[in-house]
Amino acid sequence: MPTPAHVRGVLQVAGLSGRPAFADATVSMIAGFANHAALALEIAEHRRAAEQLLLLGDRDRIARDLHDLAIQRLFTDGLTLQSTLAQVADRPQVADRIQQVVDGLDDTIKIIRSTIYALHQRPSHEDTGLRARLVAETGQAAEALGFTPALRMTSLPDTLVTNDVADQLLSVLREALANAARHAHATAVDVTAEATATHLRLRVADNGRGTDPAGTRGSGLANLQARATDLGGTLTLTPNQPAGTVLHWAVPLPADNG
Repeated sequence: MPTPAHVRGVLQVAGLSGRPAFADATVSMIAGFANHAALALEIAEHRRAAEQLLLLGDRDRIARDLHDLAIQRLFTDGLTLQSTLAQVADRPQVADRIQQVVDGLDDTIKIIRSTIYALHQRPSHEDTGLRARLVAETGQAAEALGFTPALRMTSLPDTLVTNDVADQLLSVLREALANAARHAHATAVDVTAEATATHLRLRVADNGRGTDPAGTRGSGLANLQARATDLGGTLTLTPNQPAGTVLHWAVPLPADNG
């Protein structure tokens, strides 16, 4: 099934044993059918490519609008509220309430930024396995961190990890790396992803400022906890030595995988 660019496939036709060979007219008809099928595949691919370009254009436009309009307005509102804190220093309940709103705006900005990041991702028909996606995710984080995180992967065959679970893992990694860039001020981050016959585990360790165990979790960490809980897993934060935080995220894998 040839096209001017390359061969798209092979059409095989066989006759029953003992029957006469195909006539020249029959062979020509089959060859014509193969050429038409190849042309149809070529047209379909070009149509998909055109639709994909339109989709990417829309996604880029939405991402720009979110960044230029939504984030900037939320950031301005947050600064305005912060400037009023000094004016209500003698009213601690009011100051605490304003600070909660400021923290909520900060969490909302994080969510929008994550959405913008996802909109800018270019789907690929190659290298879509979990290993390749982990490499791409850590590579993308280098821009915000100022360095590329170290990545270790142990036994991550795609047959063990379903697409839904892999998507959750990547979302957790993205949020963890974003937190390390925005809050931890880390100079090194180590990422370890491991799949066994029963569990999928992610470990993200940084050497930043660390996390106060007594502090309340923001919406970002709450989302990570929810992603673990929804899959029957766990999320833990422990101090790193000599400094920083270690995030452990683990979920069970279906017993019938593999």
